[in-house]
Amino acid sequence: MSVKIKLKGNNETNEYKDALALKEIFELEFSSGQVNGEILIICNATLFGQETKDIDLIAIGKFEKYSQKVKTKHKSPDGTNDQEMRTVFINDFCFVFETKRHRVTDIRLDGITLTVKYNNKRSDVTTQSENQKYSLANFFKDRINFSPYVCNFIWLRNVSWESIKNLLGDNSNNHTKHNYLPNTFSIRFLMQLACVQAIPWTQKDSKTGNLKRYSAFNSLRKNQEYNIEEIDRIFDLFQKVKDGSGELTRKKVEKITTQILSEQQYAKAIGDKLIIISGRAGTGKTIKLLSIACDLATQRGARSLILTYNHALVSDIKRTLALAEIPDGIEDHTVNITTLHKFFYELVIGFEIGEIVQESKNNKKFIRNFITDYESHLGTLKEYLELNLIGEKEISELMVSRHQQVGWDYLLIDEAQDWSELEKEIIFKIFGKEKIIIADGVDQLVRSQNKCNWTRALNSNRDFKKTHEKKGLRQKVNLVNFVNNFANKLDIKWKLESKDELIGGKVIISTTGYSPELHQKQFELVKKNGNSAYEMMFLVPPSLVQRYEKLDEYNEPFEDKRFIYTDQYQKCGIHFWDGTNIDSRTQYVVNLNEHRLLQYESCRGLEGWTVVNLDFDKFIEYKMQTFKEEKTNELAIESIEEKRRRFVYLWALIPLTRAIDTLVITLSDSNGHIAKILRKVYEENPDYIEWIE
Repeated sequence: MSVKIKLKGNNETNEYKDALALKEIFELEFSSGQVNGEILIICNATLFGQETKDIDLIAIGKFEKYSQKVKTKHKSPDGTNDQEMRTVFINDFCFVFETKRHRVTDIRLDGITLTVKYNNKRSDVTTQSENQKYSLANFFKDRINFSPYVCNFIWLRNVSWESIKNLLGDNSNNHTKHNYLPNTFSIRFLMQLACVQAIPWTQKDSKTGNLKRYSAFNSLRKNQEYNIEEIDRIFDLFQKVKDGSGELTRKKVEKITTQILSEQQYAKAIGDKLIIISGRAGTGKTIKLLSIACDLATQRGARSLILTYNHALVSDIKRTLALAEIPDGIEDHTVNITTLHKFFYELVIGFEIGEIVQESKNNKKFIRNFITDYESHLGTLKEYLELNLIGEKEISELMVSRHQQVGWDYLLIDEAQDWSELEKEIIFKIFGKEKIIIADGVDQLVRSQNKCNWTRALNSNRDFKKTHEKKGLRQKVNLVNFVNNFANKLDIKWKLESKDELIGGKVIISTTGYSPELHQKQFELVKKNGNSAYEMMFLVPPSLVQRYEKLDEYNEPFEDKRFIYTDQYQKCGIHFWDGTNIDSRTQYVVNLNEHRLLQYESCRGLEGWTVVNLDFDKFIEYKMQTFKEEKTNELAIESIEEKRRRFVYLWALIPLTRAIDTLVITLSDSNGHIAKILRKVYEENPDYIEWIE
């Protein structure tokens, strides 16, 4: 009999040293050879596809007839019993460890929240550890269709147990709830802490009806079992996806990890002025933002946050950052991305404005109906700032107390022209213009009809530095010419210069739908050019999205969405990562055989080698029907119909500028207005446009 222990991970890291130390602790416990079992220890795990992806240590194990005597509460059919010394049989476990090498003088405990110091800034390790716990559970659910109960620990590698006790102080509540491990510990100590999180179960004796004298600790439910070999394999997912990524993804990863700031005129102004990167769709603004953020992280040790309102873009950039192995933790040299709504939510929560911030039963702060009352909440925040109810002292304290959420060295804002003046003013007031880098998409407005003026009241020489991106860096020459011609016939002001070396490009327009034969041909070309299924993107209008009711994990109904032709496409061998689905939008593609599928309104900032625009005319029709005139600061020289056409047609150019090599457009009405315009463009350019009818 013996316990087999396997260790995997990068053996050149500190985390590998931690994994070796943990292995030795287990080996010492099972040195007698009287217990049978398996343990897998993984260091530097990348939970590809999850919100929190970087994990220091994971330990998973299962045993036959292994027990420890620990002081613990225990559950039974009669309820939860008080703490007492009990024999606990440990059947299986799943533990995640966040390791820290800080000295005890750099560690602080506020209640049960443990923070550590990074460059005189405090970072919340407790929240980081909790996030890892839930990400690991979700990772298992996605990969093996069930999730164990995960216990999370903070392992303080340079702190003794005596020092931890001093940190905990006389607060008995802290002593019964903490998850801190000292530099050295025993398995009994580890299980003592684990039983605080996952209370053992005690059955009744079937003969006497009394509780048995022993309890059971499990991370799995009944009829679930760890297959350690299978678990081992699923942690190779990241490397498998990285090795199988297409050429387009690899080039993007290479681009964002290449130093660019030393070559740019605006580099010296970062941290001193507002930086504005201006250009139309396809000029590479988003990728430049991403490159700057990564360069600031790796070369200057900065923490940068990218803000966008597009959930799908968040997913795409998270995937790119994961493949580029850019850290997303609480330390320095970090790059992360979130939606602007989520970021403002964290700000309002952090400042605890008025009575709108509430507290849940598990002490989590939240705001009801934040999105519904978004403008009102931001208006209140601005009022607090203007009345100096929130001043420099409160802002400084927030950067410390919520360092992980809002304590950023730089904010990089995508599609900044579509922000509201209210959002801009709050960001300037809290962070200062010097910490802001924006991408300005000129006149392409999606959220509203008012362009945000980021330079109002600023001096061009003293306060900001602006670049003007004019060349199309995404699309091949023929596609740039196609979009220019289409815009010209719509009487829309639009002119993008093509990059001469990006020769080629094809457009296919079909009035008979998107056939399996057409797909087979196009996908073969995608693969022939070294790309994967991910690099072929499908866009759909609301008319092709079905709404239906689902039940959540608490059996409560909620509305979800999906592409209405999913089943038909799957029968033809076309598989999608469905970004119209609410759950999918917060994650990213991990299956190498799935194409991205999104609604048109989620495509901004994204790109693909081949992009298929399904029922393109239906999307334009939908935007025309849902257009509502807003008050603008412009002179009233346009009728509402002229405003409608300009706004919608500018919107329509966005999906047409997503493709790099091949653009496929299907039309539902071959005699419609859009079809007639596209027909004219085709007739003038039959050499690179194919018409199918």
